[in-house]
Amino acid sequence: MRSIITLAAMVALPLAACGKTEDSGKAAVVATSPDSYTIRGEDGAVTVAQNASAAAAAASGLPDFAPLFPGARVSSTVSGVGSGARNAEGGSVVFTSDKTPRQIIDFYKARAAATGLASAMDADMGAALMFVGQNKADKRGVQVMASPEGGGSTVTVTWTRPKT
Repeated sequence: MRSIITLAAMVALPLAACGKTEDSGKAAVVATSPDSYTIRGEDGAVTVAQNASAAAAAASGLPDFAPLFPGARVSSTVSGVGSGARNAEGGSVVFTSDKTPRQIIDFYKARAAATGLASAMDADMGAALMFVGQNKADKRGVQVMASPEGGGSTVTVTWTRPKT
């Protein structure tokens, strides 16, 4: 599980600096707990959580167009909030389920349609399935990747929207 946190930090830190043209000289602040850590800078924050705190964060912070799948067993979450020109928020949740990849993708496709997101991609990559829904007008989007594992699935849901 530590590898998920390390990978998320490796991805989040360069993205946090994306588009930056100068260094303000202000250091980022890192706060840790047994199940999570948060990195805060002047342009926003990124939080990575796993275990018990991951489940709580996933259940309380997901938008209506990318809800937690019923019966999901959360492995980890990553969330971030930008400010200024990066006035957006987003995140991802990784979970397992007893349901098939097709059942999971169908759930998220229906949820996207019900909340005003159009299908931008619906890919069958053999055993793994991927769906992307977006609303270009209000800048909301979701990407769901589901792969078979055991008798169920491993799933990653990634979402973005303007900061609320």
